[in-house]
Amino acid sequence: MTGISSEKLLKNPDLIKHSYKVQPHALIQYTEDVKNPYKEQLRNLDASLKYSINYLGSGVDMKGKDIALGSNYFIESGKCDDENSSDNCKGKTKYTYVRNIPTGTIPPLNLSFYNATGCNLTGLTEGRGLVPGLFEQVYDINPVELGRAIGGFGNLGSNSCKEMSLPVGYKIYDSKREDDTWRWETKCTAGHHTMTETTDKDLNKAVRNQNPTISNARLPGPLQLRENFEQTTESSHNKYSITLLLFCITAVVCLRSAKLR
Repeated sequence: MTGISSEKLLKNPDLIKHSYKVQPHALIQYTEDVKNPYKEQLRNLDASLKYSINYLGSGVDMKGKDIALGSNYFIESGKCDDENSSDNCKGKTKYTYVRNIPTGTIPPLNLSFYNATGCNLTGLTEGRGLVPGLFEQVYDINPVELGRAIGGFGNLGSNSCKEMSLPVGYKIYDSKREDDTWRWETKCTAGHHTMTETTDKDLNKAVRNQNPTISNARLPGPLQLRENFEQTTESSHNKYSITLLLFCITAVVCLRSAKLR
């Protein structure tokens, strides 16, 4: 898949569909066709783990292979302003980083097994499967994040841009597939305002190395309740947003409790 890029992905939806393909598993239909029952049981057990834990939960198989679904890319989203953007982005096209591949970091507390321990149990704790990924996707468009965007703040609403080099394509956690299914792409973006660490230390390190001018660079993500604000000038606004987010969560919990009584 040489030459993969955001433009190529957007012009070829089948490439994006391909990034969601799940490896099929064929069961032997008749017992008389089973040549080695022991090996067949092991094969079926491996497949059961892959579909019930790896695809749904971790996004990594038991051998450490990246099987996280989805693809990441940039889309055009306006113009960078001439006042607050970095010199090399002033007046240029602004791009928003669409992050469909799960990071493994669960919002809104920005927590993960890797974040807590510094390591992962291969195939079990990476949190980059379909279920945690769905949770991340829902949180990406929470009311506070959309409200910040409408107000001209954050990754979605701000036009204050900096250049960021980020992984574009799919299977981004597999370094061996760089320049095959994914590559680094540099764009002017507002994605530096709030960022999210992944549960893959190698990718985290690579993102920092690719973006030396951005403090503690990570993949762009929504505002979290536990966030490092050193890289942004919007710290006071972020604190108000966090207060509002906490209020919304508390209100939802209270309303839910009242309905159950």
